[in-house]
Amino acid sequence: MTSTWYFKPSDTGLIMNFHALASTKYKRATVIGFVHRIYRACSNWTNFHESIERAKNILVKNRYPPDFTDKYIKDTISKIVCKENRKEDDRDTEKPYLLFLQYRGKCTEKYASDIKKTGVCIKPIFTLRKLRTVTPSLKEPVVKSLKSGVVYKLTCPRCDACYVGATTRHLQTRVKEHRSRKKQTVFKHLENCNVGVKEDVPVDVLGRTYQGEVHLFALEALWIGQLKPAIGVRDEFGSGELVIEF
Repeated sequence: MTSTWYFKPSDTGLIMNFHALASTKYKRATVIGFVHRIYRACSNWTNFHESIERAKNILVKNRYPPDFTDKYIKDTISKIVCKENRKEDDRDTEKPYLLFLQYRGKCTEKYASDIKKTGVCIKPIFTLRKLRTVTPSLKEPVVKSLKSGVVYKLTCPRCDACYVGATTRHLQTRVKEHRSRKKQTVFKHLENCNVGVKEDVPVDVLGRTYQGEVHLFALEALWIGQLKPAIGVRDEFGSGELVIEF
């Protein structure tokens, strides 16, 4: 049984273009990453050679010059095969401090080079900004009443007493339950304060999480401990103390 480099039939072969505004080290890492991935996937040198040729075609289609790719493919294979060179490359006497720099072109590379010349044990890491971070989102924001997985606060319009709760459903669904279920503490409080059914009750979203019920109820406990609501505090939140262990 043999193995080779596999990719999905739906794969488009689209990778970082060689003419993209990105550091040369990222483009070099793209080529080197291909070699390491193919080496780990292939069980014999025949499959390795065929996969490397296929990777070269992908690189050429993304405007990578053959002189650029051939050099780093050859160097990477030599480092993989030659154990002595690999040991020398992996030898670190001191762990460097990582300095993250937003890549803005050749000026960023020169700045990183000048830092290295000072002799300080720093490893510059270039970061890129996606186009979506500088353009407005075309997606409509979710209205407050339709948000889910939230910690919310209900405030009585007459006496300013508040209730803090959490829900994994739409916020408007939970608020309707508070206004319609007579046995719940919120309904009883609003009834005692003569708050009409059609009268607006202020609702604020205190926090939101996508990590599931455990995180949501922990966030609820934190807000209850901070705001100390007067309506419907459960015993485990009113008399207990939330402890987070690291």
